[in-house]
Amino acid sequence: MAERNSISHEDITEANQTANVKVYDFKRAQKRLSTEQLRVLKKIHESFAYRLSSTFSTLLRTITQVDVVSAEQVTYEDFIQTLPGQTVLAVLEASGQEKRLALNFPPRMAFSMIDLLLGGKGIWEDSETSSITPIETNVLKRVVEGIIQNLHKAWADIITLKLKSANVETNPQFLQLVDPADRVVVMAFDISFGDNLEQLQLCLPYTLLEPFISMLSAHHLLVYGQEVKNNQENDFIQDRIEHLTVPVRVELGRAAISIEEFLGLSVNDVIQLDQPVEEPLSVKINEETKFLAFPGTKKSRMAIKIEQVVEGEEKNER
Repeated sequence: MAERNSISHEDITEANQTANVKVYDFKRAQKRLSTEQLRVLKKIHESFAYRLSSTFSTLLRTITQVDVVSAEQVTYEDFIQTLPGQTVLAVLEASGQEKRLALNFPPRMAFSMIDLLLGGKGIWEDSETSSITPIETNVLKRVVEGIIQNLHKAWADIITLKLKSANVETNPQFLQLVDPADRVVVMAFDISFGDNLEQLQLCLPYTLLEPFISMLSAHHLLVYGQEVKNNQENDFIQDRIEHLTVPVRVELGRAAISIEEFLGLSVNDVIQLDQPVEEPLSVKINEETKFLAFPGTKKSRMAIKIEQVVEGEEKNER
């Protein structure tokens, strides 16, 4: 039996290889999102994916489904290494903060979307090249603008950023968002449109998220979600009220006459009403008196001036 002190360096190396030990860099462990913060970030982007499905369906004129697949923390270097040699990277800038993030479009997705926007069937036949022309870049920016608008809506009150489209890169090695060892959060989305099923990636540098880390909590999301729900309900009710039509009628008074008197009426005849001149008129909404007002004119038109709001439900049965 070998003594403990007699274990050789070769034995330790062999044991490490057998146990599949991986080298761990503690510097890379700095500045990480917690599991809860990552889960909240994923929840926020589920709302983004739902909105984006509607936007893409309208923009591409075909039914589109967007789903959140994963949210992972990796180094920027590791993210770049996972990308193919040629891809389509749309760079976004956060105005006023000098920070950037990136959208990774697989070439098949990018060129299929471009084909749809140009009136085609969304088929990418030239799979040997992923170079993108200036015209195709401008067309793709319509897709990027739709993504930016929905990111703003999903991040509202959580992350206050104003994004704008900067440029498009096809070689990931030429794109330097942050230092290679810096952390990034990579959000992956499955996008299904037509016969295509591709994965869009959103690369969020930690330095961009850092000012908003305290807001990425389940409690804040719950309160924020309730506020959003209440605001949406209020907006819905207000919109319905603004476009609601209701009958409004001002009653000048009443009079009872016979059929014979009615048939004998002629121009300049006068019918005496039961409404005293010095008393206000009833303003009725849906046959219920809601206001009291006096008649008059404004800019040569007949008008009323409301003097009193009638409380409760007053039924004027006269």
